[in-house]
Amino acid sequence: MNADLDALHPYPFEKLAALKADLTPPADLTHIPLTIGEPQHAPYPAALEAMVAHQLEMARYPATNGLPALRQTIANWASQRFQLRELDSERHVVPVNGTREAIFAFVQAALDRSRPAKVAVPNPFYQIYEGATLLAG
Repeated sequence: MNADLDALHPYPFEKLAALKADLTPPADLTHIPLTIGEPQHAPYPAALEAMVAHQLEMARYPATNGLPALRQTIANWASQRFQLRELDSERHVVPVNGTREAIFAFVQAALDRSRPAKVAVPNPFYQIYEGATLLAG
């Protein structure tokens, strides 16, 4: 096991859950859940229709780097959205299931434990920024 696991801090949502564990919202007020931020709305109908139309294609694992058409679409969107020079979809785009996994993998690949490094993160930040950095050494 990675010896740096002991350096990790609890997720803020774990701390928050412990703080509010014994609390009951007043019955006369609307309860606002302060949870992890899971989706609270139904999926967009067009997304559901697309999934149903292509469900047989989801019966096998995709390539690790995703479909070329998907990567190109992402590159085109990012170039337009962020006014970037043209992105190479083969070199600059990797589809992932979520940003936390991508950030963790990037930090593990980019940091060299044998060379001291500093990592700048925004504040507030996603806990994975700190965790990935600590586990990378």
